[in-house]
Amino acid sequence: MSGRKSTSDEEGGLAPIVILVASLVFGGYVVFERPFDIGPTYVWVIVLLLSIAGLLYVAWGFDDVRKESGVHAAVNWLFSDLDEESRSQVSDSTTEKTPPASESLKNELRLDRAGGQCEYCVEEIDLLEVHHIKPRSEGGPNTRKNLIVLCPNCHRKADRGVYSRSELKHKVKQQEAVHEV
Repeated sequence: MSGRKSTSDEEGGLAPIVILVASLVFGGYVVFERPFDIGPTYVWVIVLLLSIAGLLYVAWGFDDVRKESGVHAAVNWLFSDLDEESRSQVSDSTTEKTPPASESLKNELRLDRAGGQCEYCVEEIDLLEVHHIKPRSEGGPNTRKNLIVLCPNCHRKADRGVYSRSELKHKVKQQEAVHEV
């Protein structure tokens, strides 16, 4: 589904923590190896104090999320790229995952609407998969408008977010319009 992150997104989530730890270690080294040097030591004292404050902030945030939503949610918070609004408040509501679409609905979509073809690349293939445009994990419904028939290659691309939700919705609207006539 499109909610998955690429490795570059995950590395971006780790960058602030890595920077904090690196500046803490390097700043500590400079401060404690040359404690009486008047030169740039004061700069590293400031960097060291800011690093400690940053680590305390991360630890405090992790603890708040852990108390409110559990360890799993806290780990997800720690390693995800959340926007500032999401970081300032933890959601009280949890979205229940939609159950998988029924086999009868999947077969109806594969045979009737898609006609044995991928609805994105229009390749005719025996092994067609049904993809939720709005992911089940976000409460995406099992409706004809939220489901698209894809070949395995296009399904992987949709899962990785290569195809936008609006593109997929447009393809479904085109297919629905063809079959209404």
